[in-house]
Amino acid sequence: MNHSFDTVIIGAGPAGMGCAIILQKNDHKVCVIDKAVFPRNKTCAGLVTGKTFKLINMLFDNEEVDGLFCYTSSFIKLYRGNQLLVEAPIKNSARLVDRIDFDNSLVEKYKSLGGRILEGERNISVDYDQNRVVLSNGDIIGYNHIVFADGALSISHKLLKVDKRKLAFGIEAYVPSEQFDTSSVDIYFDCIEDGYLWAFPHGKTVCVGAANMYNKSTDYKKTVSDFLRSNGVDPEKQRYVGAFLPYGYVVNQEKLPDNAILAGDAGGFTDPISGEGLYMALRTGMLAADALSSSEPKKAYLKSIQPVMSIVKNGKKAQKLFFNSGVQKTFLKKVQDKRDLVAYFYDNMVDEYRYDYRSVGKMYSDYKNEK
Repeated sequence: MNHSFDTVIIGAGPAGMGCAIILQKNDHKVCVIDKAVFPRNKTCAGLVTGKTFKLINMLFDNEEVDGLFCYTSSFIKLYRGNQLLVEAPIKNSARLVDRIDFDNSLVEKYKSLGGRILEGERNISVDYDQNRVVLSNGDIIGYNHIVFADGALSISHKLLKVDKRKLAFGIEAYVPSEQFDTSSVDIYFDCIEDGYLWAFPHGKTVCVGAANMYNKSTDYKKTVSDFLRSNGVDPEKQRYVGAFLPYGYVVNQEKLPDNAILAGDAGGFTDPISGEGLYMALRTGMLAADALSSSEPKKAYLKSIQPVMSIVKNGKKAQKLFFNSGVQKTFLKKVQDKRDLVAYFYDNMVDEYRYDYRSVGKMYSDYKNEK
């Protein structure tokens, strides 16, 4: 059986759904294809910043969206090992989502608009010359444009020969909140080389995880297990899930056919310092949808994502400095007990991108002037 669509989207995560929902609202003929059957889980700490919240409101037409969030926190804590350095109140409360529920809500929103999705398609192939996707049962899905939003190990990367060694790896476990008590967004340094560990409250559970540039010699499970054990949690009773993640490597999309676009993790769009991926997934997916309504979609898309690419590329340069052991030691000493400074940084460089990573000095100067 053959079908044809204006746009086929590979991947039904936030990037794919951000694109699909906008296209569906604009009466495009869209088909989304995903290897999983929803609801499904996804390795992600689940932080929703203020800038991400705005995009979610746009997708849900400013309807009541509070039900999407499993927890809200008004504080961020920074640790060195298990030593608390600073607890800072943040201006806009940080929202947290369980990805199994959040991603499913996006899929259901798309379906409510009449969108078509093919789930459980684990063995598809893409024929770029014929503009078609061959499904696992042999059915053919034709397209005018294709958007890859299928994560850091996108099937598009086979054509692009993306080096997996340029990716990060993250692992996490969901610990019952009665075993690990926190009501704040907690970041732990000096627990894993070139990365950090987190503990984010999710209501009945706490998401505890660690991530860094992928290194075969790093025992990721042991890193998180040792941390849990040091906090009185039996690590043997937890379930661990890991995944590859982009970490500052932007994929060169110009090597793909003119009618192919990469969004979200598939394009390498994750903040290399904070590790935030939800904002960039939704943002690039929605920009892809806007571009697909133009006369030259690929050209329009590559132009529109320049600010996002700038954040990632500048963040990558800052990453090498930030995770340098000497620099980080100085940084942690500088922020100890500096509640206002940490809050200012979070409010202006995490919750919103009011500064990019080239402008940390200006941010600090502005902070001092405001003080």
